[in-house]
Amino acid sequence: MYLSPREKQLLAEFLSSPPPVTIQKMMNLLKVSKRTVYRELDNLEISLQSVNASLKKVARGSFVIEASEEVMEQLKENTDGKSDDLPTAKRQHAILAELLLTTEPLSLAHFMELYRISNTTFYADIKQLEESIRQLPLEIIRNQGYEIVGPEKYRRLLTANVLELEINEYELFHSISFDSSLNYFFQFVDPQHLSLARQVVGEELIQKKTNLSDRKLEHLVLMLTLTMDRVTKNHLLTNETYNGLANKELLQTAKRLFSRIASETKQLYPVNEIVFFAGLLNDFTNSFDQNFFEETFDTQLAYLVKQLIQEVGEETNVHFYEDETLYKMLLTHLSGVFSRAVLQEETLTNPILEKIMVQYEEIANAIRKAVERIFQEKKLSEEEIAYMVLHFANSLEKSPKESNISIAGFSPSGLASTSMLELRLKRYFPFIQQIHFYRIADLKKIDLQEEYDIVISTSILPGYNGTYILVSPLLLEEEVKQLKEAFSHIEKKKRQKNTYNSNNEWMLEDTYEETMHFMEQINQLLDRFFIQELDNPNTVSETIRSLFPYFPEGLVTDEEVVHRRLLKRYEQAPIGIPHTNMGLFHTTSSLVSKPIFCIFNLKQPLTIDGMDRQPVDLSRMLVMLAPSPIQEKDGILLGKISGAIIMNDLNTEIFRSGNKEIVYQLLAKILIEEIKK
Repeated sequence: MYLSPREKQLLAEFLSSPPPVTIQKMMNLLKVSKRTVYRELDNLEISLQSVNASLKKVARGSFVIEASEEVMEQLKENTDGKSDDLPTAKRQHAILAELLLTTEPLSLAHFMELYRISNTTFYADIKQLEESIRQLPLEIIRNQGYEIVGPEKYRRLLTANVLELEINEYELFHSISFDSSLNYFFQFVDPQHLSLARQVVGEELIQKKTNLSDRKLEHLVLMLTLTMDRVTKNHLLTNETYNGLANKELLQTAKRLFSRIASETKQLYPVNEIVFFAGLLNDFTNSFDQNFFEETFDTQLAYLVKQLIQEVGEETNVHFYEDETLYKMLLTHLSGVFSRAVLQEETLTNPILEKIMVQYEEIANAIRKAVERIFQEKKLSEEEIAYMVLHFANSLEKSPKESNISIAGFSPSGLASTSMLELRLKRYFPFIQQIHFYRIADLKKIDLQEEYDIVISTSILPGYNGTYILVSPLLLEEEVKQLKEAFSHIEKKKRQKNTYNSNNEWMLEDTYEETMHFMEQINQLLDRFFIQELDNPNTVSETIRSLFPYFPEGLVTDEEVVHRRLLKRYEQAPIGIPHTNMGLFHTTSSLVSKPIFCIFNLKQPLTIDGMDRQPVDLSRMLVMLAPSPIQEKDGILLGKISGAIIMNDLNTEIFRSGNKEIVYQLLAKILIEEIKK
């Protein structure tokens, strides 16, 4: 069987990659257009037929080879005896790992001989790798060979990412040995260090941090392994590696981990290494309810995640913002993602994720669009986009799209036009339950404004004074966009109208004593709530100092210390609520006796940074204080209030402009909802 060079490339990809292989992957492999890929597939199909094999399309844009085991072996031999060579993506990953870990420049001849490739192929690989790491402070340089220069932190993070792409979780956690004959990429780490890292992470984190996913645990095992490998060779982190403050509990966990590996490896590990690893743990365990009062909590990311959910919801016309779990899952996920150095690859290697991206294409496109606008300084890989689609899809399946919007339609052309229009409407808006079409002759017999939310017509309705949308039976792109905006506006109005409708049929799952104690905590928190007018000084520091006389007696036992903590939290991260006049000032201290939430209206507005890094004219200070350590229930309650302020636009508006009675009612509703869970 004769194969052209491109056919050989495609066949090698089919034989070495997990099935199915997508058109997008083949386009990237051959560096050609989609049309050219399909032409090459036609040629390959003809070649395969000569050996009783065939190509089968298993999903949109995805193919597999169908053949017997004997024929598959023949096909491998037909790739010029190179069936043992690494496929393109794996080869590029291996080259990158070598460049990241080498202590001296590697020659072109080294790569050509090791990977049995031409210089042209190597140059193409380097060009692709340069594009993939373009967003990182790392650079491939040519100086008597090839090497990567850049900060040690990103060198390790990117190496870990490459290894994660090639070593699956099962191999990492269950392999008896880490031999490169089992997985080519095991050669890039010391097997004894990897075994030790797996053991200590398993004992210190898997048993005690059950909320960490396999992906996160794998990343931590690999980062700990690379730390041992690199420190042994005197490649150390700098003082600027981790600028945040690590959670004290996680810092203690990191110390225990490093104490154990230091004992086993007989190697001392600098403080920077321990603090950096504690920072990784912190980023991976971020939780809104549990961590909001931590000095390490990223308020800016919390706001950006809220924007992401809102924009994806508007684009897809799904009320994703109502799913509190989605918000928390995305916040935790993205916190971990942004702590890693991710290789920017355009294709997915996980067939399950590929199917999810096809099945939820609308959500995927909405996420890409929103991510590009919201996270302008950060670029997410296609794999991370796919995992985000998974979170949104899970939310969608829990509460499927549905709408009680009613539509009245008019089309003088009769059944053909109305049938076409109805099909188009259901295609673009499958959540619509009912569409009623009427004759124009009946126009004045129906109270359209009272009975229907939207009126559409395929022709102008002269003499009709009501609002309607003019559309064609084919429903053009601009008309679809106009209808989306109309649906969104109507849904928003209905949500606002029904916000305070509640269902009183609920059952308490806790014991009677626990429930009564929780109710008492809620009542006390509500009793301490107040709104106070404040003739404030002209600085944030002095304004904070002027708050203390208004707190209940005995609530703060050392005003100076609590003042410093509030000011430090304000200086550390932006706390202004974007597009409002509010800022959320909060801290915990052992010198605060009870939790409190209160509001101060400032007579003299102050300018502070918002969570979106834009200035906020502060005239309403939202203040939260809590004891340290904070009790779990108190943390949950104050976290619920914080989430309501940041995550829900309607609640934000009530906190922004409501008087004491209105805000009190909202607080009571938010806190009572927590008991119903």
